[in-house]
Amino acid sequence: MNAQPRGRTLLLAVAAAALALASGGACTTAADDGGPGEGEGEGEGEGEGEGEGEGEGEGEGEGDDESGIVYDVTVDVGPSGPYGTHTFAVPARTNWVNTGLFLRAGQTAQIAASGTWSVGGVAVTPAGEASLGTERGCPWGALVARSGLRFEDALTCIGAGATFTASVDDVVYVGMIASSDLGETYESRLTLDGQLTVTVTSAGDTVPTVPRDALATFPLGSVSSGWVELQSAHHLVTIEVAEVVADLDAAGASLDTLDDIYDVERQLRGQGPFLEQRVRWVKDATIASFAYMLAGNPIRCVPELMNGVATQRILRASEAATDIWGFSHELGHLFTMTNGAWVYQYNNMESWPNIFTLRVLRTLNRTAFQPNVDTYCDGRDAYLAGGAYETFKNDPFVQLCFLMEFEEQYGASFYEQFFQGMNSQTNEDVGWDGTDQATWRYVRDRFNLAAGEDTTPRWNAWRVPL
Repeated sequence: MNAQPRGRTLLLAVAAAALALASGGACTTAADDGGPGEGEGEGEGEGEGEGEGEGEGEGEGEGDDESGIVYDVTVDVGPSGPYGTHTFAVPARTNWVNTGLFLRAGQTAQIAASGTWSVGGVAVTPAGEASLGTERGCPWGALVARSGLRFEDALTCIGAGATFTASVDDVVYVGMIASSDLGETYESRLTLDGQLTVTVTSAGDTVPTVPRDALATFPLGSVSSGWVELQSAHHLVTIEVAEVVADLDAAGASLDTLDDIYDVERQLRGQGPFLEQRVRWVKDATIASFAYMLAGNPIRCVPELMNGVATQRILRASEAATDIWGFSHELGHLFTMTNGAWVYQYNNMESWPNIFTLRVLRTLNRTAFQPNVDTYCDGRDAYLAGGAYETFKNDPFVQLCFLMEFEEQYGASFYEQFFQGMNSQTNEDVGWDGTDQATWRYVRDRFNLAAGEDTTPRWNAWRVPL
């Protein structure tokens, strides 16, 4: 962790944004949360075996649409192996299906798939279609498998069927590949459709899903893999059993707190990210060199957020002293682009999520013990006295101070009207031409609609170029 302002965007932003706009695709910049406290840094039996039975994956939750496809897929497994054989749906739009299988490095699983799905309206088989693009060695549209969800980690191309060999000890996930992990943050899966039927057979261990209401009585000591996935109304937390046990006294209430955060942010935006799928939280030590948390689905966190200092741990989020700014901020990133439109934030993608963060902290009465709540406007006077525009553009807190003045003037409904109005907007509507002015003019015009009057005088007072 370093003392950079909270959640500075990675330097990939400019090049990737330009590329995304030129191609009509999703941006591949990282939305990161740099750490706790005063600030955040830049930017979280071997062998295949024979199955002893067959289980059906059950879709749950709100993540479905008019097609009847359920995007939240839970594979029902017991607390201990062997895994056996399980058959379940894998929707193209689902941000990775947890197979319920845990493999140690070198262990294997047989994975087979049937059906068709589509990429950008083009029907493809489980083998995918390389002419559409490739990602980490696999054609777009292919069914792939991976050990864990480490950022941009290796994939195994499965297609209609293959043997998957685990590279590390971890949970096995499957899904369609049609972009980078980074691109998924920007709702790249909205261009996908359909689902496959997938069968997994292995002698490996299991990773049971534990619903929030079953947590108090679930036999955690019987979980032979040492891993579970905790499930609440809006979240999945993939975590080691030992970490759950350490925080068992607060875990259920903390899952409720995560749901409360989601509910506040959803009310502000008017719709949820990822077609209302649950948001998964995973630990990923590989992001530590550039981020503390990394937005997407999953939201990747440094391991300390599950096993570090108590006031930072996710399963202690319900406690007043725990820092929930970061959890709210990362979810805020997701809610700023629920329909894939994100370019309106181009001039600083780290200020906008904190509109959601502040709404959460104030609504849930959690402003005490939280970083930045009382200090985010500290740079205001110096900037207004003659600071450079680059300060306004690059400092997410100075920019946040400006943005919050509109809520102070027009009330809490201002941002509800703005963000809910954005639900019908696209990146093309922004009319970005490579200049800051184009983006700011678009936002000013949308603010005028939310305010019901011309807001230009405030923009001029802050010397924002229009």
